[in-house]
Amino acid sequence: MAIRVRTQWHTRGAPKTPFQVATVIASLIFRVAEEKATHMQQEKFEINSKEQGFAMIAEYLAFLVQYTDRFVYPRVDDEYRGELINIMVRRLAEILEDNQIAFMGPSPDSYQQRFIDLLVERLAEYATFDYEDGEPSYPCRRFLGSKILELMPRRDQSWTIDQVVEIEVPNALTLVRKGLAGLFAEESGTL
Repeated sequence: MAIRVRTQWHTRGAPKTPFQVATVIASLIFRVAEEKATHMQQEKFEINSKEQGFAMIAEYLAFLVQYTDRFVYPRVDDEYRGELINIMVRRLAEILEDNQIAFMGPSPDSYQQRFIDLLVERLAEYATFDYEDGEPSYPCRRFLGSKILELMPRRDQSWTIDQVVEIEVPNALTLVRKGLAGLFAEESGTL
């Protein structure tokens, strides 16, 4: 599936609010995470349930949230960044929950809260990894692979980490980087 990446605003004028920017980024990140799970299924990795698929999407989302935060960090002030990331995370939780309700029905507990809890845990773990030239290090990418591995049936486990590290992550980062670079370019109208 080809993903259209928004790299500039259709209207110029006043700088965009953190809400406007966060909404665009959340949409991009969700589409990329969803496409990664879909692509793995197309590559014959066994995804047996909607719960498994959404758990995989949530893991990709956590990885991409921390990537986005690190990308944005040197480009905006702390107040703007904090507001942007908080709004983006809330929007991602809403999008994920909307999709989970549509495909799995309501849950006795909050899908949003489950995602937020996972995100808090993962962001603490991702904070321990280095970045090299603005990109997640191999151990960081492998950590995502290990989390996806935990979701996979035994028959797919020997290939999961390689698929995530060598194919899914590079493609995901290319798409997200393109969108973020365009949104935060001087001429973009974001700031």
